[in-house]
Amino acid sequence: DDLPPPGWRDAQGRSLSAAGARRLAALAATMRTLRSRTALALPELVVETERALLLDIEVASRPGVRPGAARAHLDALCQVASDFAASAQRPTLGAFLAWLEAAQEHERGLEPGQVEVDAEAVQLMTVHGAKGLEWDVVAIPGLVEGTFPAHRARARHGPDGWQVGEVTDTAWLGSLGSVPHELRGDADGLPDLRWEAIAEQPDVATAVDDFAARAGRHELAEERRLAYVALTRARRELLLTTHVWADGSTPRVESRFVTELRACPTVDCSPAPALPGPDAVNPRTAVARTAAWPNDPLGHRRAPVEAGAARVRAAHADLADGATAAQSSTQPTPQSLGWEREARILLAERDREACRELGVSLPSHVSASRLVQLAGDPQSLALHLRRPMPRKPDPAARRGTAFHAWVEQQLGVSAMLDVLELPGAADERAAPDAVLADLQRNFLASEWAEREVVAVEVAIETPIDGTVVRGRVDAVFARPDGGVDVVDWKTGAVPHGPEAAARAVQLAAYRLGWSRLHAVPLDRVGAAFFYATTGRTVRPVDLLDEAGLVALLRGLDTVG
Repeated sequence: DDLPPPGWRDAQGRSLSAAGARRLAALAATMRTLRSRTALALPELVVETERALLLDIEVASRPGVRPGAARAHLDALCQVASDFAASAQRPTLGAFLAWLEAAQEHERGLEPGQVEVDAEAVQLMTVHGAKGLEWDVVAIPGLVEGTFPAHRARARHGPDGWQVGEVTDTAWLGSLGSVPHELRGDADGLPDLRWEAIAEQPDVATAVDDFAARAGRHELAEERRLAYVALTRARRELLLTTHVWADGSTPRVESRFVTELRACPTVDCSPAPALPGPDAVNPRTAVARTAAWPNDPLGHRRAPVEAGAARVRAAHADLADGATAAQSSTQPTPQSLGWEREARILLAERDREACRELGVSLPSHVSASRLVQLAGDPQSLALHLRRPMPRKPDPAARRGTAFHAWVEQQLGVSAMLDVLELPGAADERAAPDAVLADLQRNFLASEWAEREVVAVEVAIETPIDGTVVRGRVDAVFARPDGGVDVVDWKTGAVPHGPEAAARAVQLAAYRLGWSRLHAVPLDRVGAAFFYATTGRTVRPVDLLDEAGLVALLRGLDTVG
């Protein structure tokens, strides 16, 4: 929040690079923006933070992952915030952060999001998260004492080699934040301290030791149940691995679960790893590991690469000097300039023909906004389909969601929306937050505030010439003649000319989809845009019918 001024250096002479200073300034601005919104409800604040840090964009851009699966953990955190806000006595941000820290420290974090089985991917998850799921091949690593089963008993070297002593657990006696077993709802299945049977002070230590031993056996039983869950997730093949060295100076003893499985004749086990003697040194820490930072991506190839780059720069310099000398010796004439113009035209025509030869076809599913782009700028759509590029996040486009949500409440009809289908996200040039009140006033003064609403936020999916067009109708209103009007809310400026004609394609697709969905004649379905920035309702004339939309879709084949 308080970055050093330009040119700053610390006592060791270090300073911030220009790129580092820009990134820190951007981070500071993001944090200030989030702090200004801490008055929001916790679920809304979690979503705002997710968007500010671009986490939603990051998970959505993962190749080969369905949006629902990519967002599983983000949605789980939002659900946790919602549950906390509904159940906590004071659901403040500070209380929520403290609760998260306690869950991290005492409960090994939160439950991960529910992930479906993906047969085409390697999925990594906890045993708890895998409950109820099944895969053809399952691998369970880390089967050593202290990890699985998890406990705090240390391995010691004796006459029979490395052995793990009795597992004990102080349970609620070792943490002030734990509830005594007697007060828990599952007390019948937990060991108790039996303090009421203690008659003498010296017996307290004996009772505590006995309780710790029984609690240790109980924890091992719980770990065994968890191991059963892990071992039964495999449909065909199960791979179990153990290791000798990890962090620390003591070797790791093989898990008792693996030792028991070795006795099964149907289990194919490699020989148990030989443990070293008591004086063995951990090979992971015996030799210090060093690395250069920042990492040099060229490594040992840097010298020849730099030599080649120097030769290229020298060749470019020679070409530039030759071109300058030729230009100074020959002055262009009007005739030569004409030839240059014709050459540029011919080269451009050649490039267009090359583009046509590449060929572009629409995917099997397109959104209504893609149809608008096809009608307004087919060349841009063809280039996007040929080489998709991520779009720059536009915060203004998201601001239309507030108006859409308010209209939905105003009309008194609720809709179930997917997180990735928020209304208003496609509004270009959306109005800033400061004019939301004006948008609401303009709506209340319009005819739509008094009209009979039939439905809001209706998902439309209809095939047109083999291509499925998807969209979401903002609202549908009944007409006195028995027909309906399909309406799309807009929070941007009113377009004109060719842009307005292209925008009308969206309504044409919605109109056709509603007609098919409810078996209503197409001439009984009207369509309109309501521009909340001005309070104006625009009813495009000559909307495309099915034949017109088919011709529009087929027109992409001729675009280069």
